[in-house]
Amino acid sequence: MAQINWVFLDDFGGRHKVGLYHGDRSGHVMIHCNLKVMQVDFSVEDSKMYSFFIEDELIEIILDKKDGMFGYEFRVNKNVDTPRNKVRRIAEGKNRKQITLIVGGLVMVLAIAFFGLQWFGKEQDAKRLAYTSIVSKYSRKNMERLASEGKRTVARLHLALGEKPGEGKITYTLLAVDSLMEQGDFTMGKMDPILLPNGFPFSEGDEFEAAYLPTDPLVHRVDFFQPTRSTTTTYLRLATLAEQKNNPAVSREKNICRVLTAAEKMGWPCLANFIFQDKTPDENGRHNLESYAQLLKDPDLAKAIREGCGGK
Repeated sequence: MAQINWVFLDDFGGRHKVGLYHGDRSGHVMIHCNLKVMQVDFSVEDSKMYSFFIEDELIEIILDKKDGMFGYEFRVNKNVDTPRNKVRRIAEGKNRKQITLIVGGLVMVLAIAFFGLQWFGKEQDAKRLAYTSIVSKYSRKNMERLASEGKRTVARLHLALGEKPGEGKITYTLLAVDSLMEQGDFTMGKMDPILLPNGFPFSEGDEFEAAYLPTDPLVHRVDFFQPTRSTTTTYLRLATLAEQKNNPAVSREKNICRVLTAAEKMGWPCLANFIFQDKTPDENGRHNLESYAQLLKDPDLAKAIREGCGGK
């Protein structure tokens, strides 16, 4: 199996670990970034290119087959028309007059919109963080410091039972170099199963990406929409078990193929629809039998499943 790793440093000093696995016999390919699975592909036997974003940089991984051997290349595409590349081209000063017009127009638009959007933006940021994350010592200044000075780590979740039946809370520990750094907790309502902010069921030992200030670890953020590879694997296992349980007449191989194909085409968050496919909207308003059916009606996904799994 080919196993390649790269380290990408973004323009803001962020360090991103990118890795690629390519099976010698199966040809299966998996690309991950910062412990998050980015892309999965099957039976890759010829040259191919995969692309994804790190922050706002378009990254390309190239598999180049020559003389029966694969070579692997990591590159940043600075030519495609992305917002970052537009800024980069403007900064190069190829057309100063055009730059002046563009910047002048942007300044006017921003000046007009700034005061009206400033308060709204702050409120939306706070709501988004509350929906997706656990934030300790929240303030706009602390969030700016986390973005500029924060270090990445992993938060591991545990269930702590309360003194009374039905009471409990989720605790988390920030880890760094296999040592405990900082701990915290958050209370969940009475649920069975316990659902995390990302809509997935809690499992003991779930791990998510986090950021903290080295000078003050109490200032930190746990992002439930950035699961580690092990947690994503747990979600794949739960989705596969649910698919097999609710579709016993279908072969195990086809059920696994359906789940993997959906994760590849639609992203890992769609796995919650597989996990809760036997729930009604009253039992789970976010992921249920209706959202599962709607997912499988997606034309692109239905075609991919039909072509990739129909014969198994």
